[in-house]
Amino acid sequence: MQHAGRVSTDTRDGRGAPPRGPVTDRVPPWWRSPRVWWASLDQVQRVEVYTAQVLYWLGAVPPLLLLVLTRGSGPAWQTALVVGLSVAQGVAAFVVLRAGVEPHWRAQQRPGLVALAVSTAALLATAPLVPTAASLSGSPRQAVVAYSVMFSPAAVAVVHRRAGWLVPVFAGLAVGAAALLGGQPPLVVLTTGAFTVLGSAFIVMTLRLSVWLLDVVRQLAGAQGDRARLAVAEERLRFARDLHDVVGRDLSAIALKSEVVARLAERGRPEAAAEALAVRELAQSSLAEVRAVVRGHRRADLDVELSGARALLASAGVGCELRVEPGAVAALAPAAQEALAWAVREAVTNVVRHARARECSLSLAVVEGTAVLVVRNDDDGGASPVRPGAGLTGLRERLEARGGSLEVRREPGRVVLTATVLVSPDEGSHPVDQEARA
Repeated sequence: MQHAGRVSTDTRDGRGAPPRGPVTDRVPPWWRSPRVWWASLDQVQRVEVYTAQVLYWLGAVPPLLLLVLTRGSGPAWQTALVVGLSVAQGVAAFVVLRAGVEPHWRAQQRPGLVALAVSTAALLATAPLVPTAASLSGSPRQAVVAYSVMFSPAAVAVVHRRAGWLVPVFAGLAVGAAALLGGQPPLVVLTTGAFTVLGSAFIVMTLRLSVWLLDVVRQLAGAQGDRARLAVAEERLRFARDLHDVVGRDLSAIALKSEVVARLAERGRPEAAAEALAVRELAQSSLAEVRAVVRGHRRADLDVELSGARALLASAGVGCELRVEPGAVAALAPAAQEALAWAVREAVTNVVRHARARECSLSLAVVEGTAVLVVRNDDDGGASPVRPGAGLTGLRERLEARGGSLEVRREPGRVVLTATVLVSPDEGSHPVDQEARA
């Protein structure tokens, strides 16, 4: 099942990392169609966008506050200088934060830290030029020092986990020193420094928590992809094991008898013909067993597929709710059971490989001579329609050949697959049955 909403050009790598990179040309840029662009992102990318935007706006807070607090407190050039340096500090904080949030920006980490340190030092150097006031609450100088050492320098905590905790101490000392130089009483100096340390520590913890949650989301997404691939690999290993157990012994015997035939033929012994016939019999027997294995793999059993669906979804970390009407399976003809078994296999495989679902429900009932299978799974693909792939197309043809139908539709927050088939379809019209009987 292919979802039109997910059109990221990059696929998951071998470690299960979530897709990265730009969306395809079919999705307009975010500034042209925000809704379509947002629907094209998966859950991890949405968390990344939300977290990154919240962090990036942190650097825009000090310039706006300083513009309000320092306006009219002195010459216009002083206000412009302070706000301009604060903007430069915010840009440097943006670079540092982006280097900590987005891995492909880590090369900009060191230049961003240097620019952040220079702009912060420049702001502290210009603070004495800003006039002070009689009370702490009305002092623009105090505001310049406080906002320049509290907000933007906290970005250091994202790229340097240990050094980040020095930012609150540095902020408290800077604000306390500014209050002391401004002639504030010792109690006010201590109170101001303590509140600055607490406020800056809160900002640092918020940044650290946001980045930590983002890392957890990425790891969970990678683990979910690993579980899905392991489930598919387990099924492949099961088939390979069955095939090896069935034909391994016969192939070894064929190789041995072929060598005997070759040696007998070299010596001109008449027993070579009999051994050659034995090799042919072994080959025919092995071919029949291979066909039996393939037929058993291709001919799906409804009871087995319903039981296997729960196990496959559980191994992929998807909750499964199975509701089967009593006597529904027994009431179906073999051809109907096989068709619905293929529908269960295809639907569950699509849920595991494409939907990134957390919950899935399967229900089977018989209504007026028609068996109805409904598979629902949660999905965040937006309002875009479901584009059927080769698997769904083949399943629809299989069901229609037996008088049934297939419908796949997207509802708010989920995808619903409905497969129907007659309880007693005409088995003679299906090409797969004819091939199996041949």
